Amino acid sequence: MPETGVDALVGRLANVGLVPDIVDTVPSVVGAATVPVGGGVTRFVAGVLVFVACLGTTRYALVNASREPHDTLVWRYVALSTAVGGAFAALTVVETVSPAVGTVVLAFKLLAQLFFAVFLALSLRELYYAQPTTSTEGDRLSLSTARRVETAFVLLALVQFPIIVWVGPTAVARVIIAVAAAAFTVYGASFGHAIRARRVTQGTVLDATVTYTIAVLLCVGAVSVTEGAVVAPVPQPAVAGAINVLLVMIGSFLISLIIRLKRSADATAGA
Repeated sequence: MPETGVDALVGRLANVGLVPDIVDTVPSVVGAATVPVGGGVTRFVAGVLVFVACLGTTRYALVNASREPHDTLVWRYVALSTAVGGAFAALTVVETVSPAVGTVVLAFKLLAQLFFAVFLALSLRELYYAQPTTSTEGDRLSLSTARRVETAFVLLALVQFPIIVWVGPTAVARVIIAVAAAAFTVYGASFGHAIRARRVTQGTVLDATVTYTIAVLLCVGAVSVTEGAVVAPVPQPAVAGAINVLLVMIGSFLISLIIRLKRSADATAGA
């Protein structure tokens, strides 16, 4: 079929490079909306690292829970938080391998990302209240009040889930997740700082757990805040690169925690 005059003109311009070929143009426009910047090998490796580290931490936290009757609930919170973190890492890998995943997968990923930080913060809160208070301080809130406040925030977070599934992971949804994660990060880090100030756990496995839990919590919160920077005039490659670095840091801190938890489990097993 002979080309029309317009088709022939466009074809000639494309041949000399004045008009981009339509085959090259369409994927670039569509891909900009679906493929996350900074994905690929680096994001995949970082996600796998976090996934494996979370599984290892969950296992040894549960082992310590079965052998340390005094701090069982603390270890269970740590195990729960890293199990949720493993789900977040797995969904991150899925998103990287298959960029065209549906909104349900992305909503679950954002929810797991938020609750990764929530349960880490709750593990620090639980350890704080499990320790005896010193003569120079009093609890800032009663444990029952703290739990009621946490429950209210958790319910608000759960309400966001169907909204994200319905409207998709919009910039507003990511900002809301970032604000919630930042709030729980500050909340948990404040308990961690108070625990370290008491020096009751100094030199114990709980001391190492507090140290690495704070580090992981700060990194997880930073991931959410960084992803919430979509509304700010920040170059997306810089945002993606920062997230990759934070994911690697999360995996590294968890591996260090695994080593400490394994030593503790081996010591209690031989006792």
